Amino acid sequence: MMKGKKYLLFGLVFGVIFGWVLGFLRLPYIEKNYSFLLGFIAALVLVALLFLLLSVWNRDFLSALIGKKTAATGSDSTRTYSFVWIMPVGIIALGGVLGYNWYASLQQQIQDQQKSIHEIAALAVVQKNDLKPLLSSLLEDIGKELKQNSGRTLSDTIFDRIAALSFAFKPYKYIIGDSLSRQESSPERGQLLQALILMNIDTGAFAQIKRNTAFAWADLRGVDLKGLDLSGINLAHANLESADMGGINLKEADLKEANLWGANLNRANLRNADLKRADLRWAQLNEANLTLANLSGANLSNAQLMKADLTDATAEWTQSVGTLFNEAILTSVDFVGTNFAKANLSAAEMSYTDLRRASLSNADLVGARLNKAIVAKNWSEDLKKWQPMGMKELTETYTVVNDTADILKKQLYRLKKN
Repeated sequence: MMKGKKYLLFGLVFGVIFGWVLGFLRLPYIEKNYSFLLGFIAALVLVALLFLLLSVWNRDFLSALIGKKTAATGSDSTRTYSFVWIMPVGIIALGGVLGYNWYASLQQQIQDQQKSIHEIAALAVVQKNDLKPLLSSLLEDIGKELKQNSGRTLSDTIFDRIAALSFAFKPYKYIIGDSLSRQESSPERGQLLQALILMNIDTGAFAQIKRNTAFAWADLRGVDLKGLDLSGINLAHANLESADMGGINLKEADLKEANLWGANLNRANLRNADLKRADLRWAQLNEANLTLANLSGANLSNAQLMKADLTDATAEWTQSVGTLFNEAILTSVDFVGTNFAKANLSAAEMSYTDLRRASLSNADLVGARLNKAIVAKNWSEDLKKWQPMGMKELTETYTVVNDTADILKKQLYRLKKN
């Protein structure tokens, strides 16, 4: 009897291990993959059938397992019990595997159908709101007016038509390649802006267009906007991923929550621009003018801001992990709560910068100038925890002193150069 229990226990353990291995041969994400359960059930069926078949020829094992003998003959009823158990167990187990396989296939079909329905719905929205004929007509009329006017200006009627049509272009999700876009945007607003740029409109007239036209949510992925004057434009939520905007003038522009992932903004003028919660990961802003800009909540991870000027900018609670601020001017920047983990701040000018609740874990501070920077009272302890490069130089050069209170009458602590 004990020998039979050992065999049974061994079979169960082997089935679990074998099923787990089969489940992971395809994909490791079992929460999205049915192969684990299918493999486990299949393994149990195979092991059970194997042991039952072997029991036909192993009378001692079957006797120990079922503990019965045939009274008439005094011998193990091995073959009888084996075939009695093999048929129902095999059929039930096989049916369970096939049933679950069918259920998993059905669920996948339902998911594929739902995805197709969403894609068809997105296409229906595009077709329903197809205003491209109106856009073509408007651009044609603009072209005619510009030809008739040597000053390259436009009539009030055209200004009103441009503004009205831009508001009619609503952002939506649309199909890119073989799937829906991740965020809503308006390709039509992007096309309208690019067309207007190419028409060489008078500067004053174009400024009026920028003030009154809706370009928020515009799809401008990968477009070439180098050196343009788009000051004051509203590009909130716009998709400017990988756009080339080197030397562009975006002074006082609205770029809230814009997608600027990987965009080229080298030497761009972003003075007083609103970049709250913008995605600037991997963007290049070397030598850019960001004075008085609002970057609160923005993601600057792995971006380049070498020699950029952020004087008096607001950058509270930004993600600046791995960001390059080499030789940047960061005077009087509000960096409260910013994460500078592994950021490069070497030779940066950081006097009067607010670093309260900021993290400088493993950052490079070699040659950084932090005179009068606002820090936490326990700055020295924080440095030991962060272990930034240049820590020894900082501790030898600066001392934490109690300064005046802020507007909330909380005591401020600054770094004073020895």
